[in-house]
Amino acid sequence: MGKLAERLADERRSGVYRVEVTGALEEASALDRYPLLRVALDGAAGDALLARCARVLGLGDEDWAGCAAALADPGWRPAPGHVLLFSGFESAARAGPGALAPLIGALRAAAASRRERGARFFAVFLDPARLLALDPLYDRRRHAPADTAAELEGGRP
Repeated sequence: MGKLAERLADERRSGVYRVEVTGALEEASALDRYPLLRVALDGAAGDALLARCARVLGLGDEDWAGCAAALADPGWRPAPGHVLLFSGFESAARAGPGALAPLIGALRAAAASRRERGARFFAVFLDPARLLALDPLYDRRRHAPADTAAELEGGRP
């Protein structure tokens, strides 16, 4: 099992992260048999952000606290673990400081609740530009084969 799959299998690591590419995440979630739910946020901000998340994730039309509670509920999409992949958030992030704070706060609350129950829950933002102040889920340079790592650092193998 790869390092990322091992990380996803550890409920103590449940949380909110960023990644620069999605290939390894897709492979690791498949290895762990976790559904990978894609949430495209393109053009959504404010109330539209909440509505988009609720619709895509199959949640009721609630507030952010209600979304967090629904995601934390073991009855929401029963599975051994969950990976939510958020993309297209850049316009919301650039709308102003804190524009994504309610979403990230709800995801952190859901992850903390799941972690306390020994469940796995990972919310991951596809953020190659590193706009968000989130920890990386993994360091792709550190876990890449030597020739790929050289390319990522701007050199040639």
